[in-house]
Amino acid sequence: MDPPRLICIIGPDGAGKTTQAKLLIEKLRERGYKYEYRWMRFHHLFSLPLLALARLMKLTEVETLSDGKKLGYHHFYKSKLVSTIYPFILYIDTLLAMIFKIYIPLKIQRKRIVCDRFVHDTLVDLAIDLNDPDFINSKIAKKYLKLIPKDCQTILLIAPYERIKKRREDLKFDKSLEKRVMIYKESSKEFPSIKIVDASSDIERIQEQILWAVCGESNGNFKNLS
Repeated sequence: MDPPRLICIIGPDGAGKTTQAKLLIEKLRERGYKYEYRWMRFHHLFSLPLLALARLMKLTEVETLSDGKKLGYHHFYKSKLVSTIYPFILYIDTLLAMIFKIYIPLKIQRKRIVCDRFVHDTLVDLAIDLNDPDFINSKIAKKYLKLIPKDCQTILLIAPYERIKKRREDLKFDKSLEKRVMIYKESSKEFPSIKIVDASSDIERIQEQILWAVCGESNGNFKNLS
């Protein structure tokens, strides 16, 4: 089975998305498919003034850990103005990012792309910022989902919260991580097309599962169609 031209790896922090996305590109290139890497999180342009306003309104919290790393939290749900406007402005930013990073390379330049994070991750971020686990089912969320090309293969890397938080020191102190993992698990039930991969095992085993999901097999020779 030929892999789709657009493959997106989503999931909570600590699930191994970046590692697996880059490893997948290597594996597919070995099989004759030239894929490019795209990082698809935090598309802020028109939303920047609103983010600045939220900071002035003290709706943004930054926690500095002992090692100097910082954890940021948005409490947009505390402001009706911000919580109402932000999803719509961020939608415009996301649309622009999709046009220049995905649609043009994919449809016009005929490139193959592996995305590290995608629209689903943006929706989970919004659900956390708005303190609304059901945001994924809202009308504006459905507009985000319509941005996803029909021929996109989405892979969700997920593991139990207790396992994920041990993977990086900063994740042990992330106050939103447990809720984030829960939202990913619950929202995945709404999208049967998403392939769920257990991110609890070792890197090689996870990659085998991803290769099976996108190619129908873990090893073998694929026809060069790049």
